Amino acid sequence: MSIHSILVVDDDPETLKAMGQVLEPLGYAISVATDGNKAVQLLNRESVDLVITDLLMPQGDGFELISALRKNFPNTEIVAISGGGHVGADTYLMIARGFGVNVVLQKPVTRDKLVLAINGVESRAAADGMRERPRD
Repeated sequence: MSIHSILVVDDDPETLKAMGQVLEPLGYAISVATDGNKAVQLLNRESVDLVITDLLMPQGDGFELISALRKNFPNTEIVAISGGGHVGADTYLMIARGFGVNVVLQKPVTRDKLVLAINGVESRAAADGMRERPRD
């Protein structure tokens, strides 16, 4: 599986801008949403290969979005990011793993870690696809 389109969901405009500046030159089609509710609305209109979502947002947090993705768009790959909040980022990211995300990253997310995460998701999805393919 190749990733072509990515939805980045974060309530911080600077994070959205920075991710776009990293990902667009690499050839990815980028869509953005400022909260989980807007992300679901966008996903009902267009499909994406990967969602990169912050976990803590005031309107429709990342956990609600991940739950909606797993229910309504189960084949969408998900990377969860967090800088923490009332508890440390590690705690939120560990909970996100339980929700079924593919990769977790702690903020601030560097360019190299972001690219490695996407490459890892692509590799894992390709390997899963090969395992599911029936033999001739």
